[in-house]
Amino acid sequence: MSSPTSPRVLAVATRFPHGSETFIERKVRVLRDAGLDITVAAPWLYPQAPDLPPVPTLQLPQVRNPRTWGAAARAVARDARARRLLPDLVRDESRATWLAPIAAGGYDIVHFEFSGIAVTVSDLLPRLRPAKLVVSCRGHAEQIAPLFDPSRVDALRGVFEQVDLVHCVSDDMAATVRSYGAPAEKVLVNRPAVDTGLWTGVGRVDPTERGTPDAPLRVLSVGRLHWKKGFDDAIRAVAAARDAGLAVEYRIAGSGPEQEKLEYLRASLGLGTEVTLLGWQDQAAVREQLGWADAFLLPSLSEGISNSALESLAAGVPVVSTRCGGLDEVLVSPEVGTLVEVGDVAAMAHALAPLADPDRRAAVAAAGAARAHDAFDLSRQAQVFLEAYRSLAGA
Repeated sequence: MSSPTSPRVLAVATRFPHGSETFIERKVRVLRDAGLDITVAAPWLYPQAPDLPPVPTLQLPQVRNPRTWGAAARAVARDARARRLLPDLVRDESRATWLAPIAAGGYDIVHFEFSGIAVTVSDLLPRLRPAKLVVSCRGHAEQIAPLFDPSRVDALRGVFEQVDLVHCVSDDMAATVRSYGAPAEKVLVNRPAVDTGLWTGVGRVDPTERGTPDAPLRVLSVGRLHWKKGFDDAIRAVAAARDAGLAVEYRIAGSGPEQEKLEYLRASLGLGTEVTLLGWQDQAAVREQLGWADAFLLPSLSEGISNSALESLAAGVPVVSTRCGGLDEVLVSPEVGTLVEVGDVAAMAHALAPLADPDRRAAVAAAGAARAHDAFDLSRQAQVFLEAYRSLAGA
């Protein structure tokens, strides 16, 4: 194994790189730039950007793939650590074969980027020792899945007992995992981060008044069209703002299973000209949309901390968000951004109205950008992970 100052780290994901999980790629790239030897493992690997240095990857066997046994057999043949999985290979092919290449890699640290992955192989985690084990808790698996499957809490508790570090994306998430039995000394809060330099100056503060029929307030949301994102509440808020005399033009960038519902809601509320569903947008297109927007609206029912909201702050676009997950750890005062209660459509509409004033928009934009640069830049996040990994390896 490597020295404690330069541990070999494996980040385990389901897909890499992937448009809805760009935070993993950002994290890995900045850590590699900082000198960390880090590889990404996933069963689904996609082409990486040709204009960027390639990130080392480890192909994990896909369940029910004919090559599964072959990949596991090669790992077992070449490494004693993988041979510990041999009894499990016989009993439970899919999960054990998935872990065999990880065990054979001899990594100092194995970081499961989602707790749901670790839950799937919880009983097999000891086979990865002596590697130190880390799990990330980001929101859905910890705060939504247990509502539908109460046994998930026991499964998470079992993971927390076995791993060496539980990474949480917010204080709110840390409180959740501690309530499930995660020892406080294992919990590390390292909030999401964005490349603030990439987004600086993207937004613009139009000096003219907004919220009139001739110059509607331009509002943007970005995210998967999923029920937990609360876009139906946002559309109702636009209708309420209109009825209160505020002209709004609202765009949603994203795709997903709720599209038909949102299309119907838009039509039923008579918002055919006010609301536009843009479909999925790549990063370049999102930058263009932020350049168009006067405000960013995050109407979510559940979040860890929204990367899209952080990007909007960094770009200088004022944010109105529900008080979900760790967003109150981002928008720490009304000067930085506005928080409303989850599902409060009237409050959402009311919060948009002050942003029609150009002076108010400019002040909130400047404070939000400063907050993003000070507390949510990638360099800060990377340093916290570097110190945590080196401490684990040294231990």
